[in-house]
Amino acid sequence: MTDLRSALYKYLSMRKGLGYKYEHQTRRLADFVAFMEKRKASIITTKLAMEWATLPPDRHASWSLRLSDVRGFARHVANFDPRTEVPPVGMLPGWKHAKPYVYSDAEIDAMLMAALALPPADGLRRWTYHTLFGLIAVTACAYERDDVDLDAGVLTVRLTKFGKSRLVPLHPTRRTALRDYADRRDALLGSRCGSTFFVAEQGGRLLHQYVHRVFWRLSREIGLRHPGDRSGPRVHDFRHRFAIRTLLDWYREGKDVEQQLPVLSTYLGHACVSRYLLVSLGLPRVDGRSGAASRSAMGGDAMKPACNVATLIERFFTERLIRQRNVSGNTIASYRNTFRLLFMFAQARLRKSPSALTLADLDAAFIDAFLTDLEVKRGASVKTRNLRLTAIRSFFRFVSFEEPAHSALIQRVLAIPSKHHDKRQVHFLTRPEIEAVLAAPDRTTWLGRRDHALLLVAAQTGLRLSELALTGMPAAPNCALSPARPIVSANLVFRFICRQLTDSQAAYLRSQV
Repeated sequence: MTDLRSALYKYLSMRKGLGYKYEHQTRRLADFVAFMEKRKASIITTKLAMEWATLPPDRHASWSLRLSDVRGFARHVANFDPRTEVPPVGMLPGWKHAKPYVYSDAEIDAMLMAALALPPADGLRRWTYHTLFGLIAVTACAYERDDVDLDAGVLTVRLTKFGKSRLVPLHPTRRTALRDYADRRDALLGSRCGSTFFVAEQGGRLLHQYVHRVFWRLSREIGLRHPGDRSGPRVHDFRHRFAIRTLLDWYREGKDVEQQLPVLSTYLGHACVSRYLLVSLGLPRVDGRSGAASRSAMGGDAMKPACNVATLIERFFTERLIRQRNVSGNTIASYRNTFRLLFMFAQARLRKSPSALTLADLDAAFIDAFLTDLEVKRGASVKTRNLRLTAIRSFFRFVSFEEPAHSALIQRVLAIPSKHHDKRQVHFLTRPEIEAVLAAPDRTTWLGRRDHALLLVAAQTGLRLSELALTGMPAAPNCALSPARPIVSANLVFRFICRQLTDSQAAYLRSQV
């Protein structure tokens, strides 16, 4: 029986170890496991997964997301429990990304005026939301006081996507607005204020859900949403407006947009700003160029999101190695160590964490430098170097079917040759030598009889030490030992062979080699 809670812990540890935050997924999957425990079910089935995913009857938009979380977890569990059912893709309508909304100047003014009308008239609440909605991100409600340097005019945005932090310069008008808010806050609340810059009415931390509720209320008051609407403009769309207005201003000023894109990307905290391109929103052109010309000017295909190596590595281990090929634990451990060393080398050479690596980073030149580093700095042998290359080749052969757009890069990596090395000569034991080894254990004792049986089986079957050590007890009634329990480790098998030999027997074997 599979312990779903321990399996969930291992699954979440693996995902977070690959760089994913997995905060919302952790909460949802913990709820799913609790649901399974309540039903006293230890095996994930499609029926139970669907029942849990559709539990909130009035939240159709989240059903597909919840089922997707269970699907990923079920794939992981299926590697260890073949009875697990993985819910097929397409059982529920897919979750759709909200279409970005670009606010007009009139709508922004109406929103800020509506915020100033919030009750109470003599309280801090209306000034909090008036100032907050003037910034470009709802994450502003989490700013600590030390993060807002009004003297230098800089905001420190901490621990955003991929654990990054960044410094954001403030426009003089924003500095003035923030300073006015800080003065009002301190005058109204004094020592009751919390550690955050934006606070609730009584001085506590301003929570995200309250910010969204106030925004929805104001949106209905000014006509951006109709009563009862479950979709429409969002707080996050302030960021879209900022990005679009910035791009439009650059075009009007005649600047090279392609060169300016990294500036916008850094300001917004994104690795790629392609989601903000005008052509994706269908907005009218201000420069008279076609969509193709716009894509070329703004980065074009080069700005498409790159393939994430962390996701491919996870699928390579869970799908390719474990589920499809059912490789041994030793092979998985060897491949794991290879990529651990590769990621450490990438961190030192490229200054990138594993979650930030893309396939373009792992080109043939990088792989060749990694293999050279193994030999030169780590002192690895040629045989070890070739074993690491074998693991990398296996991964890139898997990727060739997943990402055919990178076929040229993959082909160059697969073309890296193995190095020739001297192979160790294979020796064998003659019959007198085998008889001498079999005679070494003292068969008057239980351990001696065990050792003699192991050696006899090894001599007659040719099993490896690891295979011999994993030989289990046959299933029998009232058997005290588990059928899957190893009877001795491989290292012990080797050590007792050397220990049991008498000096004369060891000398005899040495003379025959």
